[in-house]
Amino acid sequence: MPVNYYPQKTEDELLVALESLQKRTTEGAVFFTTAAGLQSQRSFQGSSPVSVEIRRVLYSLHKLLPDTYENPYAQRVRRTRPSYTAENNGQLPLE
Repeated sequence: MPVNYYPQKTEDELLVALESLQKRTTEGAVFFTTAAGLQSQRSFQGSSPVSVEIRRVLYSLHKLLPDTYENPYAQRVRRTRPSYTAENNGQLPLE
């Protein structure tokens, strides 16, 4: 059963979080800071995968405004199975 991880957030706050997560997915995020000759690196290790975080934010948006946002857990693909047809008799399609 899905859990609303952000019940106290507003729609605007959730949309900002969603945008940040989508940016982290496309660009990645590692932060370097240098102070007094020391360099430190910060990454998001130990947190959930970004796809899980995005789904959590989308679910919170759905719980907040169900008419506007659809449930991201409603139509997830759980299992797939290959299906082969004998239409081409094992031959590659002609182009």
